[in-house]
Amino acid sequence: MVSARIPDRPTAIAPAVTGAGALLVAAAVHVAQLVSIFHAVPWIGPLFVGDALASTHNPDKLLPVILNVITEATGARGGQLLHEGEEVGWVGDVDGARDAVEFDLSAGEETEKTKLVLHPPPGGFGDETRQLAEWLASQAAIALENARLHAIVQRQAITDELTGLVNRRRFLAALESEIVRVQRLGGPLSLLFADLDDFKLVNDRFGHHAGDDVLQAFADVIRAHGRDVDVGARLGGEEFALILPETGLAGAAAVAERLRLSLEQLQIWLGEGEQVAVTASFGAAELAAGQSADELMRAADAGSDERFSRWHEQAKAAGRTRWREELMTPHPDSLLSRGDSL
Repeated sequence: MVSARIPDRPTAIAPAVTGAGALLVAAAVHVAQLVSIFHAVPWIGPLFVGDALASTHNPDKLLPVILNVITEATGARGGQLLHEGEEVGWVGDVDGARDAVEFDLSAGEETEKTKLVLHPPPGGFGDETRQLAEWLASQAAIALENARLHAIVQRQAITDELTGLVNRRRFLAALESEIVRVQRLGGPLSLLFADLDDFKLVNDRFGHHAGDDVLQAFADVIRAHGRDVDVGARLGGEEFALILPETGLAGAAAVAERLRLSLEQLQIWLGEGEQVAVTASFGAAELAAGQSADELMRAADAGSDERFSRWHEQAKAAGRTRWREELMTPHPDSLLSRGDSL
């Protein structure tokens, strides 16, 4: 297999551009680069142009377009895509790799290795075709990097950086979407809120790095007990929420109990032999007819749904939760709050 040198590539996005600005720049530069490819090889046809423009912000969808475009443009009898040495896509005849030409589509040493392998037609590639393939590969590498950066920025816009759960903005959008779905199709929808009790005491006693560890640990608990359709979010500080589609209030109460029990058994190590145990307070509400997202959130935050309150009383009577009205003195090895409340 012969390795072909790719000409030096310009920087995909200026380092000084960040946030929403980077997202817009990435999109504009990316589309312009794809258009330049098709202007250089106009006979490829409008079908590939449409496919490319539709996938400009998704690296996974962009890769097969690149494979088809460059294979077709160079007249290769076949092409392959390799990711970290593993084949992830192919087109045409790829048997026999003795005369294959390899192009690196990676952005640099810090990114995962992606390679394009072209299998030449009988007689091999001419010099002009090889130069065209090198240029197309260099443009494709830039397009892939911009798509990757766009995906990162897009993910950061909807994700809480510390916990990896969705942030408040994405949570609100998801809740509105679920309410619209229920209004159209019917079915239950519940919302579960959770507050870590006396979280400030963790920060005051152990430091903010310990507080971060506690938040991350509770986020892991939420992920462990959530379904694929559920939406777990960190709303801010020590406040968390879980959207539960197709779930009534009894189901939300059961989720709250599982979270409480997991948190009760969780010992969070803070280094140097120290550990902390935390408790949480939960509130839940089921969407009622005509209820808005804000009204549902207020009901869940207050735990005001009458059925959830009754479930609270049953849980307390069964001894599954312990309630203390007074603020307890923290134990040396654990943080005790007003209670392991639901």
